[in-house]
Amino acid sequence: AVVRPSADLKGLTLTSKLDPRIAGAVGDARRVEQILLNLLNNAVKFTSQGEVTLTADLAEGECRMQVIDTGIGIAADDLATLFEPFRQIDTGLARSHEGTGLGLAICQRLAHLLSGRIHAASRPGKGSVFSVNLPLDAPVPS
Repeated sequence: AVVRPSADLKGLTLTSKLDPRIAGAVGDARRVEQILLNLLNNAVKFTSQGEVTLTADLAEGECRMQVIDTGIGIAADDLATLFEPFRQIDTGLARSHEGTGLGLAICQRLAHLLSGRIHAASRPGKGSVFSVNLPLDAPVPS
């Protein structure tokens, strides 16, 4: 609901495919929400047409969440530094996308605090997939 107005303004389809078993997962809802909102907002920001999809399922002792978009994509060379603080791919004087370059670094830090991991896969012009895997039996962060 938080991301839908931005997606609607751009004419993007916003969908979710959630495994019903997710409802029974217990974790730090605030941190998970922060990760997902950042990933969803980025997906909408960098997608001019098509769709953004959130999926979540349970497998092999983990909750796997993915944000999938049909956006501009990311070059293979840029994937290696994507989660570095203040790192922005579009850094020219005519940057067309706002941001500080902290969002993905924060997502990575939060995923690690939850004993999980985050990964990006992408192809320029074809979109991106950001995956967050969190263990179902992780210790509670303090």
